[in-house]
Amino acid sequence: MNSSTRQIVFIDGVGGKRYMRGKLVRYFERRGYTVHCFDYLASSHSLDEIKKNLIEFLSRVATAGTYHAVGYSFGGVLLRSLNEQLIEQNLQPERAVLLASPLRAMRLASRLRDWKIYRALTGECGQFAADEDRMSKVPMLDIPTAHVYGTWPWLGAFGFFFGFGFPHDGMVDAEEAIPSSLALSVPVPVSVPVSASHAFIPSNDSALKAMEDWFGVPDHLA
Repeated sequence: MNSSTRQIVFIDGVGGKRYMRGKLVRYFERRGYTVHCFDYLASSHSLDEIKKNLIEFLSRVATAGTYHAVGYSFGGVLLRSLNEQLIEQNLQPERAVLLASPLRAMRLASRLRDWKIYRALTGECGQFAADEDRMSKVPMLDIPTAHVYGTWPWLGAFGFFFGFGFPHDGMVDAEEAIPSSLALSVPVPVSVPVSASHAFIPSNDSALKAMEDWFGVPDHLA
């Protein structure tokens, strides 16, 4: 790892709110990082527009030096979808965390994809997350990547539709966030349930510590 890497890009999920990531921003700023947050409006922007804006955003960040990336929820899908462009333009993060980010089609999105309110709020991103064929073609990142996911199977839309007999964070099934490879995967414990839910996992103490440790691991130990 480049020891001078003191920037983090947080790529938000569909419908993400600033207060949900506020603790993450403060946590890393106290540790000397500059945190840049990428937002987008899935309800009114096409997927191509969002990806174009993201690559431009990362280009601006990279002018200040190397950076790490946190792709939260669909933000991780966006980051992975740009893998080839990041390589070609020499814009790859030093390290990445996919935080509660689905690696395959989401069962919940597939269940809701035809609901008018879901389509209105999530736009093309929501349809993409429900499409097994399209999601299966999104590459994994070609950089050291950790997968941090929640295990809070008590409430949330996922539990309402699919039950409570397996780990999930209320929206993403744990199996959807775990790679088939031997990449580092970190389940977030349920000691503080509300902050292990999908919406608040960016503020979960265990998730923050896992990300800090990952960004601090030298490459030869990865």
